[in-house]
Amino acid sequence: MPGGGEITILVVDDEPRLRELMKVALGSRYTFLEAGDVGEALALVRSRPDLVLLDVMIPGGSGLDVLREIRRDPDLGRIPVVIVSAWQAAEDRRAALDEGADAFLGKPFPLEELTAIVHTLAGGPP
Repeated sequence: MPGGGEITILVVDDEPRLRELMKVALGSRYTFLEAGDVGEALALVRSRPDLVLLDVMIPGGSGLDVLREIRRDPDLGRIPVVIVSAWQAAEDRRAALDEGADAFLGKPFPLEELTAIVHTLAGGPP
């Protein structure tokens, strides 16, 4: 796995440039896995990353579908999941949190907010 950190983050977004931006913002202190659709996300989450950054609108279904699968699985259910979405209405945030998301980050987001959320949920240096 590329990267230098002991903490592994799965970044799920169909936009490769946004995945790269998140990786650069978080830096080399983490190891990253990347997925661009529901199938890839479900396959990679089986490796038990320490945190999942999950877009809602991804090919093959919804990020909320992925979140539901994570929360149903006793081996995966404790993995922190941050929903990262352009859908920012109060009901969208509430739906994500009701499904078990640990945090919600609206797009576009301040990089400092991303870093703070990841540090809080996954640990590692701020």
